[in-house]
Amino acid sequence: MIYLSRLFIFIFCISIISIGYAQNSWKAVSPNGSLTIELKNEQGKLKYQVFSGKDLIVHPSGLGIETDGANLSDDLSFVKSGSKLHQENYELKIGKQKKNSPVFNETIVNLKNKSGTMIDISLRAYDNGVAFRYGFGDAGKKVTVKKEYSEFVIPEGKVWLQNYSMPAQWNPSYEEDYMNGAAVGTKARDISGWAFPVLFQTNNHWILITEANAVSSYCGTHLDQNCDNGVYKIAFPTEGEANGIGSIYPSATIPFVTPWRVIITGRDLGTIVQSNLVYDLSDPNVIGDDSWVKPGRSSWSWWSDHPSSRDYQKLKKYVDLAKDLHWEYSLVDANWNVMNGGNIDQLAQYAASKNIGLSLWYNSGGPQNTVTEQPRDIMNEPDKRKAEFAKLHRMGIKAVKVDFFGSDKQIIMNLYRDILADAAKEKIMVVFHGCTLPRGWSRTYPNLLSMEGVKGAEQLGWDSAFANNEAQHNTILAYTRNVVGPMDYTPVTFSDYACCPHSTTNTHELALSVIFESGMLHFADSDSSYRSQAASVKQFMGMVPNTWDETKFISGEPGKDIVLARRNNRTWYIAGINGEATEKNLSVELSFLAGLDYKVTIFSDGSNPREIKTAESDLAKTIPIKMLPKGGFVVVLEPR
Repeated sequence: MIYLSRLFIFIFCISIISIGYAQNSWKAVSPNGSLTIELKNEQGKLKYQVFSGKDLIVHPSGLGIETDGANLSDDLSFVKSGSKLHQENYELKIGKQKKNSPVFNETIVNLKNKSGTMIDISLRAYDNGVAFRYGFGDAGKKVTVKKEYSEFVIPEGKVWLQNYSMPAQWNPSYEEDYMNGAAVGTKARDISGWAFPVLFQTNNHWILITEANAVSSYCGTHLDQNCDNGVYKIAFPTEGEANGIGSIYPSATIPFVTPWRVIITGRDLGTIVQSNLVYDLSDPNVIGDDSWVKPGRSSWSWWSDHPSSRDYQKLKKYVDLAKDLHWEYSLVDANWNVMNGGNIDQLAQYAASKNIGLSLWYNSGGPQNTVTEQPRDIMNEPDKRKAEFAKLHRMGIKAVKVDFFGSDKQIIMNLYRDILADAAKEKIMVVFHGCTLPRGWSRTYPNLLSMEGVKGAEQLGWDSAFANNEAQHNTILAYTRNVVGPMDYTPVTFSDYACCPHSTTNTHELALSVIFESGMLHFADSDSSYRSQAASVKQFMGMVPNTWDETKFISGEPGKDIVLARRNNRTWYIAGINGEATEKNLSVELSFLAGLDYKVTIFSDGSNPREIKTAESDLAKTIPIKMLPKGGFVVVLEPR
């Protein structure tokens, strides 16, 4: 009896100590125990850190929010906390993996400042990353966030990132060159700072940082120009964005939450490349039935012939091209409303007779941009926008491409969501161009098929430096930009502009249809270029899918090369690109195949950069591949 009493006292004392400790330190640990995000309240100031096992990979980093009525970054005291294990199941219409079953632990910590204003800090830990966000719960009060104190402290290593860019007619639009393995702490070019996502290599880990679930109550954010000693700080949009329309400071009526700050991490680059964490952290489908959303492949005339979208006869050729190459769609670009030789109603009828869906380009403006391309002044006005989508639905138009947003201010971030919501009501799919970074909206609005937000193939029309560096740039995109969402790069261009001939091989270009993921895959080259290709290449372009059931990272390193395997139904597509100006010999491992017999077709570099060799092979454990400088390859494995 005395022993039991002493044991009870011992347990009670330990409990008191644990409660005391919990008031100053909280954790969320990943289900497999590999990752920990820990929050500490040290003398009223919040810090978090991230561990992979015993390795500290994100060092103590600041947290907190300052609003127009309260400082929630200092003098904070504990109120309550709770932790819970969650499991979700959802399907995507697009992406690197359709079926997803994320499991995570979540800890929510409620704190208050001296005046009693509350703030929640939500911590989530998954097996492939962690995340945090802020929440506010004093219902009915409207607040404006003046500053966010979130930091990511990574004091050493290499980093792959791009500048955010200063306001201009076309900017910011996430179309800068990536720095290739710069030193951590490198200062951005100007005060606009650094854009998401940012890839780090540090302490034997790869870390990709971005944001997810861009909500109506907040702006889009990026990182500050100054990052001395690897202290990367959250920054709001710049004043001049969107022609100065709208505030850089987000305002909302409580309750609301901020977007998630996302840290994807692992010792292997496959953890980064294969991750769907941005979607896992985003709100579920809000549009209801999405059975009408049909991702697909599209012809597109603008890249090879800018005025063609005003020419009815030329546009008919691209409808025919889509039909002949078994693509589902054809995109009609800017100024189609002043078409010569016919009109959009006639073209829609012609496309319908070929069973090809049309998508139409729109200017997002509005006062937020000065670009004159038409149609404009529709998408920014709710009544006009809704009427336009209703008309498009009656015409049988399947999708719109909306361009020239040029800002991450709250007012523009909400414009994206309004377009998606109104389009969904009329069963219209959406592609955004000249736009922000994907932040998980394709889960919330499954009718969002793709977003540009990338320095893509259009640059070949005017940027010789891009043409020379395209191969390296493409490899970096696979580890950074395309990890966080669909990417409308508009790939597979074999033709050369006079100013800026390709430095990549034709097989490199062909491989981009597999390496890059987009729910609307716009094949950018001309009808004559595609029709002149070998029969086997045309057959491949007609069969290559753009949605995937599974994605596997095989090998590579940003700036050097990448090899990916993607599965659609039972067929595997393995593609690789060489980012360097040296020939490479690879041995592609096929150990992941599930014991079936496959027909193997290999597309590889020929004797010169313009030649694509096609060969069939028996299935083996490995496939030897030679890539020319800046070359590529594709292997198709079809079950017999």
